[in-house]
Amino acid sequence: MSPLTIELPETLSLEVQRNGVSLERLEQAVSNFVKIYLQEVKHTATAFRSEWSDGATFARRVIANNRELFEELAHL
Repeated sequence: MSPLTIELPETLSLEVQRNGVSLERLEQAVSNFVKIYLQEVKHTATAFRSEWSDGATFARRVIANNRELFEELAHL
């Protein structure tokens, strides 16, 4: 794996700490998120790519499509 530094908003960082989410679990979640993102970009038609290039829009869609997973992660 290649190192990558991600800065989380303070409130999110505190929530991760408060819920005792391990670094390993967080790395898995981020890695899975990036894999999903790359799959979506790869399979999205060129006409729609600009729509997916907005990170906030993409994040909302991934969360909406994987609500159960994100609710589980929120409770860890």
